[in-house]
Amino acid sequence: MNSKMAYDTAPVALERVLVAAEGGAGLIPLTRFALGFAAPHALARLVDVICNPAALVPTLLLSYPDWSEAHRAMLHAAQARLNQAAHEAAEFVARPETELIDLAEMHRHATDALSDAARKWHTDLIAVASHPRSHRWACRLDPEELVAVSHCPVLHVPTACLGGIEAVVARVLVAVDGSDAAMEALRLASRIVPSGATFRVVYVADGRSGLRDLLPRGFFNHGGTRALAEAEAVMKRASLPVETAVAETDLEYDAVASVILREARQWRADLMVMSSSSRPMLRHPLPGHVVAHTLRDAECPVLVCPPPAACATRFESAGSNEQPVAWEGAVSPPPVFL
Repeated sequence: MNSKMAYDTAPVALERVLVAAEGGAGLIPLTRFALGFAAPHALARLVDVICNPAALVPTLLLSYPDWSEAHRAMLHAAQARLNQAAHEAAEFVARPETELIDLAEMHRHATDALSDAARKWHTDLIAVASHPRSHRWACRLDPEELVAVSHCPVLHVPTACLGGIEAVVARVLVAVDGSDAAMEALRLASRIVPSGATFRVVYVADGRSGLRDLLPRGFFNHGGTRALAEAEAVMKRASLPVETAVAETDLEYDAVASVILREARQWRADLMVMSSSSRPMLRHPLPGHVVAHTLRDAECPVLVCPPPAACATRFESAGSNEQPVAWEGAVSPPPVFL
């Protein structure tokens, strides 16, 4: 019990924060916001991604000199933006670093190139701001793709939020499904969110299941009750107050992600926290449809945490034909999301 308590309350030092924004816009407010979750003396690296100009204007491929000139102009403008951002960030970051990712030279997709840069720099947290999916930008930093290929937590801030984003997070909504990955995301949030924040943990039961007409209602609520009880225990060990709630999809076309987004909007959450995967049978975890939907339509920042090391071990076990670990205790339905 003591070792469990020590694990839940052990501090997490996010000491290397990589910050990237489409077109370099909003790097300063994004950096300031992301560093609120990091260690006091954390390092920050500001990143700008330059796309291939031929991807913006395909006719440039017909004239190499024009393509080359456009490429040089984009590089010059991006470097000037980074230098200016680093100068402004020096007011609240010790020795901010910069990096320019040139997709035309690397022949890579934007999210893959950014993820590789984060690994090489041993990043503890990736903070990214991006436009909605409907915004057709050649080097768009798709948060869904970035979560799928990243090794560390990803903090996604919609570009529309950058103008009025608050440095202090006061209301944190955490979505859980009872999995180890979801509980680890809650533990991480409890350690890195600045003190004074109010936490609300939500479990969403999918009311669209046809089995609801055949089985007792309590059967589907059992998983939520257990998950929230575990969440309360985690927060109690961290000496943090928490609100809990079981929500349910009650419309024919309602989705779990829609319920989470609605809860966040009605509760006026400053930050949503989720795990990137809760499916231990997958060898390579991908963000589930709920995570993807949440990132796509979120109106506030979203912190997505990768599965813990214990889950990674299970991924390897699944690849070696070992049977997945069964739930202990009473029988309950499988995770409803992620």
